[in-house]
Amino acid sequence: METPMTHFPRRALLGLLAAGSMVKPFTVWAVDYPSRAVRIIVPYSAGGSSDVVARFAAELLRPRMDGQPVVVENRPSANAVTGMQHVARAEPDGYTLLLGGASTNAVNPHLYRRKPYDGIADYTVLGLVGTGPLVVSVHPGLPIHSLQELIAYARANPGKLAFGSSVGVTLHLAGELLKTLAGIDMLHVPYNSNTQALTDVVAGRLQVMFDPVSNSASFIADGRLRPIVVPAPRRAAALPEVPTSAEAGLPAFEVLTWFGLFGPAGMPAEIVTTLNRRLNAGLMEQASVDQLARLGLNPAPTDPAGAAAYLKADSEKWAGVIRRIGLVVD
Repeated sequence: METPMTHFPRRALLGLLAAGSMVKPFTVWAVDYPSRAVRIIVPYSAGGSSDVVARFAAELLRPRMDGQPVVVENRPSANAVTGMQHVARAEPDGYTLLLGGASTNAVNPHLYRRKPYDGIADYTVLGLVGTGPLVVSVHPGLPIHSLQELIAYARANPGKLAFGSSVGVTLHLAGELLKTLAGIDMLHVPYNSNTQALTDVVAGRLQVMFDPVSNSASFIADGRLRPIVVPAPRRAAALPEVPTSAEAGLPAFEVLTWFGLFGPAGMPAEIVTTLNRRLNAGLMEQASVDQLARLGLNPAPTDPAGAAAYLKADSEKWAGVIRRIGLVVD
């Protein structure tokens, strides 16, 4: 790690601490970091998208951690609250990290009547890993071929269009955001999983689907879904013919799935800088770009301040949507 403290003799530093110096204990962490295994906590079960991205991040960091292991640990239950609280309460020494994202840090904290954690204040933002576009699709039996046609149809047929997802996830809130921005009435149908909702749109039992491009691409390719818009700053590489929301006339309708690396609040700046630089170095390699593309994500190398600003803006956006629809979880 390239800081002046790197070359400070550890024995002398420990002597200062023992003598009652004002040097804080975390300086030792910064000098020696990393000196043992680093854990990346995933607040969901193995096999899901967060788990897959966490294992990608671990593989990316592992050769850059001075020979120390980087392991992934799943701590599911309670809609991610268990894992999130575990990291928030950990020592801020850089050895307990979190694979967080839109749902865990920007959405979930606003859903609960009794806030279980603060998605911003309880964590140190280390950097973004990747962002991924959603696609809004309809059943091909509908006379809808564009976002403006969807809006017109919904206005002419209030409550007749239905979309489905798990309650409170980004896909649910994307639909609510569109309803608010376009002034339309669509019905949200709750599902235990987003996959079940996608199956029902393909079968024609629902009409509209908000979904990551990577999930819907195969159904779009064989004509079982008709894509109408990608609510993202740029077109999706997998769907180059589908316009963005800005191109479709509704620029405020922007929704991205994203994943980031976090630690507990109060991490030393030296460790934050070290992890951010090593994460970004890995993300800029072509192999990482290709691997993320297979997951439907774009690499998002960002400094900690930029990543924190991104999180803050996303959190504020979803807090407003959640307030407007009165969505509360006990």
